[in-house]
Amino acid sequence: MLPNGIIRHLYGPMEGRRNDAFMLTESGLMEALAEFAKWEDVPDDGPPEERYFQVFGDPAYGIGNHLVSPFAIRIEVEHGFGIVSNTWPFLNAGWKMQLYHSSVGRYYRVGVLLTNTLNCLHPNQVAQYFDCQPPDLQDYFHEDT
Repeated sequence: MLPNGIIRHLYGPMEGRRNDAFMLTESGLMEALAEFAKWEDVPDDGPPEERYFQVFGDPAYGIGNHLVSPFAIRIEVEHGFGIVSNTWPFLNAGWKMQLYHSSVGRYYRVGVLLTNTLNCLHPNQVAQYFDCQPPDLQDYFHEDT
C-alpha cells in the first residue's frame, strides 16, 4: 500500500497458513527494491538512508537497507485489504472462494485493479490520511496522448 492509497505490489495467491515473513521472502519485493530503489549519484559508502529508497514494514520484518519498521503502520495496510473487500463484497464470500476450484487470485487482482482505479477518481482514506494524491487515470494506466 502506497501513501497515495494505491496497492502497488500484489503477490499471490498463497495458502492462508503462510505467515507474512514467508510471503515477503517469496514475493521478491526485497530483491526488486535492491535493484531499483537506489538514489542516483550517491556514493556507495554513504549512509543507507541516503543511498536507498526505503519502505515502512511491519516490525516483525526487522530492518534493512530498504525496509524500516519504526512504527506500527500495519493498520494502513489492513485498510487497503478492507477497502478492496468492502468495495467488492463478492471477494468476501469465502464460501464461494475455493482454492483450485475458483480463480481466487484472479478475482482479487481484478478487485485491486478496480479499487486502484476508483482511488484515482476519488482518493481513499489512506490517500487522505497521508495527504498524498493518487495519480490521475491517464498516468495510472500509462496512456500517452
